[in-house]
Amino acid sequence: MKKQFWIGLILLPLLMAVGCNGGFKTSDKGLVYKFLEGDALKKPYGPHHFMLLNHMLIGPKGDTLENSFLSDTLEELPFPLVAKNELLEALMMMGSGTKMEVKISTDSLKQKIGGSPLIGLLESGQEARFIIQVDRVLSAEDYDAYRNEKFLNRIMAENKMIDDYASKNVLKGLAEGGWLLDSTKMIKYRIKQKDGSYDTEHRRLENAPYLKGAKAATFHCEVYNIDGTLLVNSSMEGRLYRAEKLDTDPFETALAIYDVRCLNILPFYLGEGEEGEFLVTSSNGYGNRGRIGVPAYAPLRVVIKSVNAE
Repeated sequence: MKKQFWIGLILLPLLMAVGCNGGFKTSDKGLVYKFLEGDALKKPYGPHHFMLLNHMLIGPKGDTLENSFLSDTLEELPFPLVAKNELLEALMMMGSGTKMEVKISTDSLKQKIGGSPLIGLLESGQEARFIIQVDRVLSAEDYDAYRNEKFLNRIMAENKMIDDYASKNVLKGLAEGGWLLDSTKMIKYRIKQKDGSYDTEHRRLENAPYLKGAKAATFHCEVYNIDGTLLVNSSMEGRLYRAEKLDTDPFETALAIYDVRCLNILPFYLGEGEEGEFLVTSSNGYGNRGRIGVPAYAPLRVVIKSVNAE
């Protein structure tokens, strides 16, 4: 009985410390963490491994600053080999199916990790939290297979949305509703000529740019989500857009003046007085990140008109 009493006195402070700290542990490097699911790796993975994960960043006031759990795609990161900051140290402890909560000072977050513009506005001397959930850790070979399957699934899904839009928006009396397809660039398009007729004979995107001698082109444009939501309207902005011509293949090395990549390219495929309507995949739009009002991997409808060569 006395022995149990003394053991209790010894363990009580330890149990109270764990309870007061909510089960968090502190690593030798100062990382404050606890596993919500699974356990720490006994040995970190070596090079040529990749992590598929989601994360959430919660500010000092409990507000969500970042949340990739809302995305329909997993984040992809090389498995870290060196713990250059707290987040990388945490990831080096995590394997497939694990979930961790990490406490991190706002000063360290801003200096070592960065992230969204909201992070830079955080008050110093406060505490933020990361919730990290690792879905899988893959070898290089398995990661390549995952990427290929993901790419094919994405392309099929985006092209189905484009095909659905095109089938509902046809021009009567014209084959395929007036739509032409460039399968290499994954763009459906139709071009209204200066006289009001549609050019269904010349497959513009398969040939050299129409304005191949121009150094630049000004134009008006409208950009829509494929569901019809207006994103960009240069006329409403009261200005013309301007794209500069590159000497190399523009679809390979487009000058990124505009977030919508194709706005740097497609004006050169139109003659003066023509109007082009283009249905493009996300690779020529806002890409895999999207933007406010545009989800990741979103196809777009782009209208370009009033083109003038410079």
